[in-house]
Amino acid sequence: MEKANYVPDINKVNFDLLQEDEVIDMAKLLYDFANTIMLSAEKNEPSIIARYLINLAQKFSTFYNNNKIINENKELQEARLYLTYACGNVLKIGAGLLGMEMPDKM
Repeated sequence: MEKANYVPDINKVNFDLLQEDEVIDMAKLLYDFANTIMLSAEKNEPSIIARYLINLAQKFSTFYNNNKIINENKELQEARLYLTYACGNVLKIGAGLLGMEMPDKM
């Protein structure tokens, strides 16, 4: 995100360009964040959020290692950038719910 120096406008991002299995898995996991929080609260088990965040971080690592985020295809770049942005936000929020601070860089 720092290299790109911007967050794409979600209304202009073409998510149809993201067809890789690891991306679809990560998107499904991101979509399930609210349900994970509710389940954790209902069961009074913060470990549910912790396991979710570990799984998301692993999926993002696979995505990051297999895909060039900054590239020549600007439409694809914006889709990958927004996915990276969303993943970072969910990781920060989830860690915050567990009382941890996430670094801005890793």
